[in-house]
Amino acid sequence: MDKLSTDTRRKYSIIAAIATHNTPNLIDISNITGIPVSSLKRQIAHLRTDYCMDIRFVLDEHNKGRTGHYFIYKWGVLDRKEFMLKYGSIVHE
Repeated sequence: MDKLSTDTRRKYSIIAAIATHNTPNLIDISNITGIPVSSLKRQIAHLRTDYCMDIRFVLDEHNKGRTGHYFIYKWGVLDRKEFMLKYGSIVHE
């Protein structure tokens, strides 16, 4: 795999965690990636702007409050298929 900067590796790990896990919330993504929840919110905001990704927090319709999960609606400048082939397992490395 290409040598990635720490920042890029973190961002790619977040993308892979959201894309490969069923209905991941912030705690799930933090557990998968090892990135603190406080940093995840900021990193997801950067993914939205830096990569033009449409990452949404989807509210659970069965639970009251702010429970829900993250979902990638649009991959922006990234090609989903190519990304998953090359970096889909980055969280397990």
